[in-house]
Amino acid sequence: MIKRYNLLMDTSLLSAFLEVAHRLHFGQAAKRLQITQPALSHQIRRLEQQIGTPLFERTSRQVRLTAAGQALIPEARQVLADLERAIFQCRAAADGDAGYLKIGSIGAALNSFTAHLVGGLREHLPGLAFRLTQMDSPVQLAALRTGELDLGIVRSLDPAADITLKDLFAEPMAIAMAHSHPLARADLVTAADLRDEPLILWPRTASPLFHDQVIAYCGTAGLRPRIIMEGADIETQLGLVSAGIGISPQPASFASLRRHGVTFRRLQAAPESTVQLAWPRSSPPRHLPALLEIARVATTSTGRQLDRLVSGGGD
Repeated sequence: MIKRYNLLMDTSLLSAFLEVAHRLHFGQAAKRLQITQPALSHQIRRLEQQIGTPLFERTSRQVRLTAAGQALIPEARQVLADLERAIFQCRAAADGDAGYLKIGSIGAALNSFTAHLVGGLREHLPGLAFRLTQMDSPVQLAALRTGELDLGIVRSLDPAADITLKDLFAEPMAIAMAHSHPLARADLVTAADLRDEPLILWPRTASPLFHDQVIAYCGTAGLRPRIIMEGADIETQLGLVSAGIGISPQPASFASLRRHGVTFRRLQAAPESTVQLAWPRSSPPRHLPALLEIARVATTSTGRQLDRLVSGGGD
């Protein structure tokens, strides 16, 4: 016999569920949601009652998702994304605005290309509302497929049948070092200069392409890189560089962070990665021709910015 389920649901319950699913800790999730832990537990119980099955396995030591909880995650995200889009489209229609755009961006581009793109959107499409979220490229790809994003700013993605990719510019690898480092006086750093230098890298799990490019670049000088530390985020890595712990190969865009005490220098014959725009082939974003023209201008501005920052080294 097919059961009938109550389809009326408070979307705040889905938001609470996603927060707990992300953290797997009711106390931390409650703090993030700015409610008490008992109130959060009550919301999760209400959701489980409405759905008709447990979403979490709770013990005194840990919280784990059930199979039903795992299955609900993408569906809950989709429901909330669709609701958000519907609300903004209704408001845009009522106000005569240009719509709503959900944009994702890799972290390296936030202070360079993405900043120029957003400036262009505000100038040329002033009625367009948008939301900007930092995401790694593979996460953006998944979000574009589920409708969580309309437009992605990604790095070196392979072609996919359901995603349109627009190459913007080739971004070279640069080398970050403390101002006091001897190589900071050089205009150009070679692969041979990296011999015996302690390197601080991204974990390969975080960026396989970039990690492999660093290893291959060192190999052009016949040397094995001396990796002394890995950092899960750019703030950690540049902090270690500033302290003189080591030097760090990075996408040149990170020079735009202007970290105090850190200089970026060019690498001779530097490997490059491609920064791209991405969108669902079946549902391209509104105002696509205007977006592409704004992106073209932003690319030119980014090139000038990176030339100035890397050659000048700025902090």
